[in-house]
Amino acid sequence: RAAEIIAASYRAGGRLLAMGNGGSSCDAAHLAVEFLHPVTAGRPALPAVNLTADTAMLTAVGNDVGFGHVFLRQVIANGRKGDCLVGFSTSGTSDNLLAAFEKARDMGLSTIGFAGKDGGAMARSDALDVCLTIGSDSIHRIQETHLLIYHILWDLVHTLLADDRWVPEIDETIPPPGDAR
Repeated sequence: RAAEIIAASYRAGGRLLAMGNGGSSCDAAHLAVEFLHPVTAGRPALPAVNLTADTAMLTAVGNDVGFGHVFLRQVIANGRKGDCLVGFSTSGTSDNLLAAFEKARDMGLSTIGFAGKDGGAMARSDALDVCLTIGSDSIHRIQETHLLIYHILWDLVHTLLADDRWVPEIDETIPPPGDAR
């Protein structure tokens, strides 16, 4: 389902926006770069934005308004209907992710969460289309499994998009190239 949501966003001209705190910010960065710079030959670069990358913005908003607004402000400024917001939280209880997911839902973005433990508030939120939850209390196992899942997700999205390639209808009255009819 998560791969279908992301592929649908790309089909509609949307982008992937990724966010997370601490070690999960590294997962957000990793996911974004996977789509921006695919290392597998034949896979196109797709638009993705790492919302954890701009330290000036993060520290300005964190200092002036509060850390709960660092992703919310970026979703308001950069999110567009049809985009897909992906957030990582090993606990599933990150208030700043939840605020961004709620705003994204209001703005018409698709939303996908990666969580751990019991999924926390993210798993119970109506603001998420999908919450992929790793049922473990070990932050290491949660992050390792998130990594595995988003690599598979990346591959599935590209496979879904490749399956959508336009194939022209064949007109039987026109001979194919090289046919001497």
